[in-house]
Amino acid sequence: MSLPSYSTRRPISMLMLFTALTLFGIVAFTRLPVELMPNASYDKITILVNIRGGMPPVDVEFLVTRPIEEALSSVTHLESIGSTSKEGKSTVVLSFPPGTDMDFASLEVREKFAKVKNKLPREAEKPVIAKYEESDTPIMILAVASFVQTTEQIRTLVEERFKERLSRIRGVANIEVGGGRERKILCEIDQKRIQALNLSVQRVVSSISKNNLNLMVGSVDKKKYKILLRTMGQLPSVDAIKDIPILKTDQYSIVRLADIAEVKDSFMEATTYARTNTQDVVSLYIQKESTANTVKVCETIEQEIAEIVKTLGTDVRVITVSNQALFIQKAIETVMKSLKEGAILAIIVLFLFLRDIRSTVAIAASMPLSIIITFALMYFSGLTINVQTLSGLALGIGMLTDNAVVVLENIDIKRSKGQNSIDAAIEGSNQMLLALVSSTLATVIVFLPIVFINKQIQLLYKGLALTVTFSLLASLFTALSIVPLMASRGKNKLATKKKKSKGIMKSFRHFYRKGLVFAVRRRYLHVAIVFFAMYLGFKYIGTLEKELLASSEEGKFTIFVELPSGAKLELSDRVVKEVEDIVSKIPEVQTVSSRVEGWSSKVYVELSEKRDKTVEQMIEELRPRLKTVGEAERAFIYFSESRGGGSKEFLVDVYGYDYATLKKLATEIAGKMEKTSGLTDLKLRMKEGRPEYEIVVDKNKAAAHGMSTKDIADELHAQIRGLEATRFHSKGKEIETIARLQQKDRAHLSDIRKLTLITPKGDLIELKDVVHFKEGIGPSEVWRLNKTRMIQVSANLHDISMEKAASLTAEQLKSIQFPKDYYYLFGGDYAREVENQHQLSTALLITLVLIYMLLASLFESYFQPFIIMTAIPLCSIGVAIALGSTHTTISMGVMIGAIMLGGIVVNHSIVMVDHINYLIREHKYGKMRAAVASGIDRLRPIMMTAATTVLGLIPTALDRSQGASLWSPLAITVIGGLISSTVMTLFIVPSIYMIFNDIGRLFTWAASLIFQAKTTVKA
Repeated sequence: MSLPSYSTRRPISMLMLFTALTLFGIVAFTRLPVELMPNASYDKITILVNIRGGMPPVDVEFLVTRPIEEALSSVTHLESIGSTSKEGKSTVVLSFPPGTDMDFASLEVREKFAKVKNKLPREAEKPVIAKYEESDTPIMILAVASFVQTTEQIRTLVEERFKERLSRIRGVANIEVGGGRERKILCEIDQKRIQALNLSVQRVVSSISKNNLNLMVGSVDKKKYKILLRTMGQLPSVDAIKDIPILKTDQYSIVRLADIAEVKDSFMEATTYARTNTQDVVSLYIQKESTANTVKVCETIEQEIAEIVKTLGTDVRVITVSNQALFIQKAIETVMKSLKEGAILAIIVLFLFLRDIRSTVAIAASMPLSIIITFALMYFSGLTINVQTLSGLALGIGMLTDNAVVVLENIDIKRSKGQNSIDAAIEGSNQMLLALVSSTLATVIVFLPIVFINKQIQLLYKGLALTVTFSLLASLFTALSIVPLMASRGKNKLATKKKKSKGIMKSFRHFYRKGLVFAVRRRYLHVAIVFFAMYLGFKYIGTLEKELLASSEEGKFTIFVELPSGAKLELSDRVVKEVEDIVSKIPEVQTVSSRVEGWSSKVYVELSEKRDKTVEQMIEELRPRLKTVGEAERAFIYFSESRGGGSKEFLVDVYGYDYATLKKLATEIAGKMEKTSGLTDLKLRMKEGRPEYEIVVDKNKAAAHGMSTKDIADELHAQIRGLEATRFHSKGKEIETIARLQQKDRAHLSDIRKLTLITPKGDLIELKDVVHFKEGIGPSEVWRLNKTRMIQVSANLHDISMEKAASLTAEQLKSIQFPKDYYYLFGGDYAREVENQHQLSTALLITLVLIYMLLASLFESYFQPFIIMTAIPLCSIGVAIALGSTHTTISMGVMIGAIMLGGIVVNHSIVMVDHINYLIREHKYGKMRAAVASGIDRLRPIMMTAATTVLGLIPTALDRSQGASLWSPLAITVIGGLISSTVMTLFIVPSIYMIFNDIGRLFTWAASLIFQAKTTVKA
């Protein structure tokens, strides 16, 4: 028993099945995760190692970074390894292809790091290994403020309450705190007093450390038990720290810490400021793990924040400065809205064509059921609700009705010939089974080449492919079940209404018949003109600019403020305040949040939704206004626009080994790029050398006093920067205790020259006796990529594609002479973009081959698939017009849309050719009559299915909200291609059919002549 027969004869069983599927779909929909795009980015693992003592960048590179790189370069599936070596800090970033098992990769990284750990300097602290990259944009920025408490008090609150609890949230990789000063117990030592006692700062630190601890020393027996023994020496209060004995003098008096130092519960010097809308705050910058779901993490953070706020005083306010989840949720809501509008438009079109409520309801009922079944299948396939899957549903909205329309139209024809409702429903559905399966499989099969594409595109478009596939298979099921079921109930008034209606459709059919007969009779001229138009379409498409992913603005941007290396925090703060003042006066600006850090600061700008200007327009207006800011301090100000999808940053990586040569080449490249139109905010991603005084140890003089270079460096570090002497425990919290000289003894170079050292014999010597000072320039950071030193030249793209920027830059750089072993590569997205474009083009060719093979199998013919597939190149005309009129570049969305068109547009050809064969086989029509009759008979269903698909996508294509460029290119491509292909197919398929018939007759005639010639020769 066929599905149409079963559904019409067992209505209650089918009703129960539909109800069960609906329940499954609704439950599945509520449990589907939400994200902006599928996670197809390259996953990252960051290894961060801090080095005590402020080791110089070059030493960090050789002693820490390089050994880590060597140890981790053999990690399985590693794509690239990058590193940055800064003063006292090594950061190594491992990049993995999309889809890598990051839990396993993280475990392997830890195992390999353990092998190199003992080879690192003693000063290297315990590493932080996390699944994120330091440069990742925070998914959420929170500002904590109070009109009563100081920023120092708020910082302590944030560190103890917020950071600790939020760090435990699954998916949170890193939280940085900006603003305020960190609480410390400071022991400010008086230099003159320790000189008088022949004490070194290191000895003071050692005494403090040894007098603040509890230790287990063993155990004793007591009857049947063993009782532990512990020495109790942990300090109960800050005052107790002051009483720590440091030295016993010859007069048997005890010198306590308070005698030589001022001990205070205080704060370290400020290293960062934070402001939100000019108010001093303490900010949290939250980064997620690369594989974590942004929406889920942000929602969990918000829930945790709500719980924390309940425990705070009424004076404390928590402000959400930035939340990436809001943009994602709005984008999803927009696509959902477009999806609903498309469905309504499709139903209206159906009614206008059918002019019958019952028929419209029968087809419309299949739409929500197909969508609900699709949600259930998405859930069991592990998909998420994102722009791609919803775009697939938006595309499917119109296509969902295609099968139902074809089935209902054929049922109506059967009923108009006098068959009863049930027989007409069964026979009409069964008759269209081959055409429906063919067209559905032809659409589904276009996604099969995705398995041959690289992992990034697979992950990016797998959701869309599966969503369209699920929706079409669901629509095929509903077309063969719910449509015949509803059509078999009651009297169909459609035939009656069609007889009464002699309006637009009849007139249109009349004109179409005339045009079709004209086209078929002059088929060679007609086909030549159409093919020439196709050629022009393809030629125009080839001139369009290309990009990996269409980028979309998020309504915010970041202003970077950089000053020369070594600039004081106060200087940076003054420049940032000028920037804030200018930006805050712009009416469209909603929030201005600043993060001031040494000589490199950021200003995060959030814009109001109600604005007429785009982010790019606002940046272009701001650029000249900020040019004079900080001019005296040589401030460099540039912009970075927060965007979803593709990047707007263009990178040139310069490789080599000598930093001076690299800098010279990078500067020359930047100069060439500056002349390239469309590149803005040019920047060399390297810090200028930081001014420094080099303390050069005279090894012979030091050795004469029994001291080494390290001995001198360790004591100077203790005196100037200070050492952590111990940790003071207060209310369950640990507070660092830092010992160092008083500020007045270490503020200027003249003070440093007067410092003294204690030799191993206990003698006091002056620093200048064993060292001399020399001015120099030390590198601020060393960048490496794949174990080679490099400098990056970056620029933002403005009205230019990545491909065009690379082409123009390559031309400019031809005149630069690179020394041996020095070279440049385009970094960032460019290399992947070229590879992905090539792979998508290959996928398109594979799609055409697969469609041919499927059609040849279904029609059992080598030639008829070529007739059907002529609809595919016809798309080029509409696609060219659509992309050109909307100024859309060729992105991955456009390429995927083109691949999908290959499966969509052949549906109409399949229906026409199948009907031609049916008329010739069953009704004994001649070829010409069958070709013309097929076009006329299938005109209405073809127009209906095309109209519902196009109108279903129009809201998505016309969407101009934030993020729309992530989903609109695909819709624009499909609409343009489908319109041109549908219009042309109605005329070209019958013409091509007749041309193939002419060729067949020609071959038959030629064969008969050859046969006659052979017969004559034999005779």
